[in-house]
Amino acid sequence: MENMQENLDYERLLKEQSWLCQRDLLMVVSPDFDGLLCALMMTAHLGWKLCGFYDGKILALDHSIPHICELVFLDMEIYRPCVRSIGNHMLQWSSRTPLPNFQQAVNPNLLRGITASKEFDRKYPFGTSHFLLALLAVIHPNLQIPQNRNMQAILLYPDGTHQVLLNYRGNVIDWLDWMGVKKAQPSVRKIFQSLATMTLSDVVHGLDWLSQKLKEIGFTRKDDPCKFDPTNPHEYAKAKELWQFLQQVTGWQADPLPSPIWFKQFDTKSDALRRQTYLKVLDYNPLSFALTSKTKEQGFQYTLVPPELRSLTD
Repeated sequence: MENMQENLDYERLLKEQSWLCQRDLLMVVSPDFDGLLCALMMTAHLGWKLCGFYDGKILALDHSIPHICELVFLDMEIYRPCVRSIGNHMLQWSSRTPLPNFQQAVNPNLLRGITASKEFDRKYPFGTSHFLLALLAVIHPNLQIPQNRNMQAILLYPDGTHQVLLNYRGNVIDWLDWMGVKKAQPSVRKIFQSLATMTLSDVVHGLDWLSQKLKEIGFTRKDDPCKFDPTNPHEYAKAKELWQFLQQVTGWQADPLPSPIWFKQFDTKSDALRRQTYLKVLDYNPLSFALTSKTKEQGFQYTLVPPELRSLTD
């Protein structure tokens, strides 16, 4: 897909990635707050069925599969041409480093042509769930979003959105313009506009309320994205409570979380983000990767497939 520099062309995107409009697809999400919120949105509005989790280390499903092309991955881009995925990570080093295996990956940075080498500070500033909201506003014109402070607090939390709103408001406004939020259907337009104009006091009060609710569930760290291990019964019990809490706040309904019984472990690695390292890793055909920082020693995180699992992924 060619880069869409000025504004996101939803009609073109939905034509090229027609699976975005399909109902009853099987999905896998990241095991954290943003992943569960993504799953709830797609379950409630398109009838997608959550069957497991993937965090770059472990694929945990409620049934066995012959190949991952049967699944849609949310909040994690999969570097395989036959696999459908939606995510929000920085993925491309520069416009001169093509990524041919992302044929069915929907990612705002790729769509807009934002790359790490020169524009890292302009990367997409929200969670995957925010991007899904904008997509659903087009796919599902009657989408209803509660217009209250509790819902605002929910949308402040994924991927440190609250910090971005306060510290990088110019980038936030720029991306909202690209996403066409001003022209979106009313409930989506209003919730995004309320986020973009929140005061520091509103942000603090919203996060205090949400942090207390998450603490009652068992997620005690204030800046924790509510990551959980679906293979750990104690942690998964907390995820189930969080799933119910999100349904109560949003009014969106879904079946209980799946019970994973089938697990596959992959090789995860991290390096400092450098052009030569990036190109070398691409030659290894990683399953997924993310460019998270240009300064930290582990700013390039990627997942490799062990030989015994390649029939599942390749």
